[in-house]
Amino acid sequence: MKQKVLKDMFAPKPVMVDPEVKEHDMTSKETSDDCSEDEPVSKRLKTSNKSNDTVKRKKSAVKKPLKCDICKQLLESPSLEMFSGDGNEAVEEFIALASETLSIFDADSNGEGEWDDKPQHRITNFTVYDEYGHLCPFDTGLIDQNVPLYFSGYVKPIYDDSPALTGGVYGTKLGPIDMWYVAGFDGGEKELIGFTTIYADYLLLQPSDQYVPLFDTLREKTFLSKTVIEVLEEDYEMTLEDLINIVQLVVPPEQCQSFSEETLLKHAQFLVEQIESYDLAAGEGDDLLITIPAVRGLIKLAGVTLGAGGSQQTTSGKDQKQRRRPVKTREEKAPGKTKSTDISHAT
Repeated sequence: MKQKVLKDMFAPKPVMVDPEVKEHDMTSKETSDDCSEDEPVSKRLKTSNKSNDTVKRKKSAVKKPLKCDICKQLLESPSLEMFSGDGNEAVEEFIALASETLSIFDADSNGEGEWDDKPQHRITNFTVYDEYGHLCPFDTGLIDQNVPLYFSGYVKPIYDDSPALTGGVYGTKLGPIDMWYVAGFDGGEKELIGFTTIYADYLLLQPSDQYVPLFDTLREKTFLSKTVIEVLEEDYEMTLEDLINIVQLVVPPEQCQSFSEETLLKHAQFLVEQIESYDLAAGEGDDLLITIPAVRGLIKLAGVTLGAGGSQQTTSGKDQKQRRRPVKTREEKAPGKTKSTDISHAT
């Protein structure tokens, strides 16, 4: 018998492992290694692709809202309306303009010298829409972006300012609209809003029942701009507080709410753009409305961006006469004279 030495007495004892357990562990390890090494590359790729497909399905589950490729309105929006259509009596623009009903010449007139400019007419019961028939506002920049907008309505002679559907002819898909403009800053009772097409100019009278909601917002803005410009013309020292007090006393158009400080701020950008366009027609000795304290205060308070009117322009003199009648010029105040201009939004 071998005698134990001191080293053997303190050596660690070997751990006893059950042979069956050891064999099972070794088999499991070998199987795992074999599966990892022998697993086909295509199977691993399929697993990876499946994971990617899951991510793609989750992303595709969030649908982007569908928009009209012309007017950019949301197709699923409850506020999007389709044009109800024209009656059988409605005719195309060039046919309507050739109607004897719209002729301003009498039987004895030869019409010489009267065809130099586009004909001017009025239109009532009008509706504006795009190529697909979606009802569209025309004051939101679509015309400036060369989006073709058309309109239908009852065309009347320029001297007939009644909204009644008499004395005219129904027109369908007039346009497209080249330009829209605001005029009548001469102390008159109403502002004038007009369309220009390749064939004629049209002054708007009354929208169709279907188009009223879209037109009311524009009418509020244009009436307010007319009021503000005429008030500023009377006092070049006016403060913003004075302007607010005056505006609050103004009787708004039908179906429009009373004007307030909030109304001024809401439409501040539009108002300043109209003032900028109005100032473009100023003569050499005229003061600019944009310099009046009330306007500067509105710009500062509302955070208005100057020069943001894009293609807005005001024409005067000979150039303006070539675009529409009657000629509107901004003149120095004198007995029997008033200041007026057209503010145009052209493409």
